[in-house]
Formats: sequence, structure tokens, C-alpha cells
Amino acid sequence: MQVQFADTLEQTNPADPYLPHPSREARRRESYNDAIRFGRFCAVPHSRQLLLDGRPQEIGGRAFDLLMVLLRSNGRIVSKDEILNEVWPSMVVEECNLRFQVKSLRRALGSQGNIIKTIVRRGYMLIRDDVLPEDRAPFDATRSTTISQIGKPAAMKVAAPYIVLIEDDESVRRSISTLLRSVGFCVASFESVKEYQESGDAPQPDCLILDVCLPGRSGLDFQADLLKTGIRYSIIFISGHADIQMSVRAMKAGAVEFLTKPVRHQDLLSAVDIAINAV
Repeated sequence: MQVQFADTLEQTNPADPYLPHPSREARRRESYNDAIRFGRFCAVPHSRQLLLDGRPQEIGGRAFDLLMVLLRSNGRIVSKDEILNEVWPSMVVEECNLRFQVKSLRRALGSQGNIIKTIVRRGYMLIRDDVLPEDRAPFDATRSTTISQIGKPAAMKVAAPYIVLIEDDESVRRSISTLLRSVGFCVASFESVKEYQESGDAPQPDCLILDVCLPGRSGLDFQADLLKTGIRYSIIFISGHADIQMSVRAMKAGAVEFLTKPVRHQDLLSAVDIAINAV
């Protein structure tokens, strides 16, 4: 009797779930390729998990959907309508539901919850250190600018709102500039009023952020100088040594807001939004 083996001992049933399948591990690895890492966190879409240093964090389903929408926006502002359409597809929901899920997401992120920014009347955004803002047109600092020239419209046009920041603390100046650029503003920063005046024939700012205590002319003095020449900018003051008299003087002279250091990002963004819409 002849027995035909025909390699039957080497063959396995590919449909047998209990036998190793070479593509199963490959699919598992591919699923993790979709994970998005930001800071110490990692969002894993296939398992709908939020990990902190590799440990799962408690997060609701809608809050996770909201997180994915913000992460996939790559640092841009996402409108409320866009979020509602993505998180609640084919459903009509009240805006209060969105605000509740934003709070839930911030709570899930713990001490990092402030990376979720509310942009007044525009939507929300998630600030990530690994996502760089788009390059903006460089600031032309080749010509001298006097007080009388500051209010004149310049030939150079900018697509985004143009913010001028005058702050003598380099770390604060860098932090605020990075924040403002991350939400799409064009920013020029200076250490002093004199440096700004000597910087060049710049476009008229949509918002001027001034530290009160500056080398040379103070922020309050510069505000007074502008008013004497009939120039009225939307000004936001920031100060680490403010008193009631300073804030009253600034607000009476037309300042939009007076913020104390350390400045909360959300407070500054809200103030800037009011300032640029007041122009």
C-alpha cells in the first residue's frame, strides 16, 4: 500500500484561529502606526486609548473623538461647526455639549489640559511642541520709524493679523511670540520702545502688547505718546509689578486689557481676539 504524504504534514489550515498566523502580528504593528504622540501622551485610534507614559488614562468616547479631531488638525484652529460635524455626525446637538466635552478632555489631560486653547468666536486648537507654525513673512527692519510714521499704512500687506509685542524679558517675549504664532498671527517682538521705533517701516499693528516696565520709555509713556499724535491702537498691557493706579491709567487711556504676569495663555488669546476685532 502506497501512502501519499504530498507534504500534508507541512500544511496548516490558514483558517484555524488557534494556529499562528504571520499576518496577525503585522496587523497589530500597523494598528500602532496610527498612534499620535504629543508630549508624554499617546492617542491610539484603533483601541480608542489615551496613554500617559504608556499607562491608559480615563477618557470618554466623545472626548476622545474631540481629541483626535484636534490632533489631526496639526495645530490649526478648528471651528466649532467642524468639531460638531466630526464628533456628532448626523446629529443636532447644543453647543453646551461641546463645551462639556472640552472640559472633559482638559480634565483627562490633567496638568497638560491647557494645551487645549479656546479661540474666542473661532473655535478650538491644540498646541503641540512638535508641530511648527507656518512660516510668516519676515519683518522688514531696515528703515527708521518715528512716532509720526508709525500710524501710516505701509506698502507691505500681511494676510494674518499683525501683532507687535514689546517686552524686555526674553523668555516671556519668546513664550508669547510662540503662542501667538501657533494660532496663526504674524508677530514682531521687541525689547524696548526705542528698538520698535528704530526697527523699520512696519505695517500698522492690529494689536499692540506692551509691558508696563520697559527700559527707556515705559509702556504707559508710549501709550501717551501715541495718543498725543492721534494714533489709537488696540493695546494690551502686561506687567509683573502692576498696581491699581497703573491699570486705571491704562484703561482710561483706552487699553483693551491689563493682564498681570504670569499671563495665562487663554486670557491673552481672548484679549487679543477682542483687540483685533475692535480695530
